[in-house]
Amino acid sequence: MKTKPSLLLSLVITLLIAANFYIISYMDKAERAVVIIERIIDGDTLVLDSGETIRLENINTPERSEYGYEEAKYFLTQFENQTVEIEKTGIDKYGRTLAKLYTHDYLNLEIVKNGFAKKYLVDDSEAKLFAEAEKYAIENEIGLWKKSEYFGCIDSEISVKQKIIVLKNSCIINFDNFKLSDESRKSFNFPNLSFTNLNIRLKEGKTNETDFFITESMLNTERDTLYIFDSNNALAHYHSYGY
Repeated sequence: MKTKPSLLLSLVITLLIAANFYIISYMDKAERAVVIIERIIDGDTLVLDSGETIRLENINTPERSEYGYEEAKYFLTQFENQTVEIEKTGIDKYGRTLAKLYTHDYLNLEIVKNGFAKKYLVDDSEAKLFAEAEKYAIENEIGLWKKSEYFGCIDSEISVKQKIIVLKNSCIINFDNFKLSDESRKSFNFPNLSFTNLNIRLKEGKTNETDFFITESMLNTERDTLYIFDSNNALAHYHSYGY
């Protein structure tokens, strides 16, 4: 008889936890609406049957002129004329609705995990999730992430406040037409040069043997990723911070 109060208390706690989980799950579902995808514009943008243009949140797929564009668009095209769930989160500077899409999976995340997109401007609550998805795609060389023969040759240090990227190269590499980029569309093509150590300074200045100046504003202060692709669009190096 003495054990009944403790058993009752345990039962109450269990019911409260279950109820709380149900309420949270219900609220998450309640924020979503059921929609039909009418057509695909590119790998991260689509139009609903209502005419509303949707930009998928947390991801950035290649543009028409970039490597991987067709593959990313084709992946999303599989969902044309399909019913999905949508969670709208805001409006971007172009007037498109920012959103998360759900089938039986979280579609935005699956696009990254399948190597069709970079993670991009990820919300704090999902930063680790998207970082792990991209890391999985890179480690398994999925989609965009075929590794260069020079992968492992380059090391980097980044100081966003000082606007400097320090590159250290342990191999014999001619960086002609290698591309440096961040998670956005900002990028820089290397000229014909070789180096062991190079300071890339993100500001105006005069380039010399050890310091290369880029006026393009790159890399967010809190969180971003530096990517270097070789002349065949294979990944030679990447460095994430803030995740």
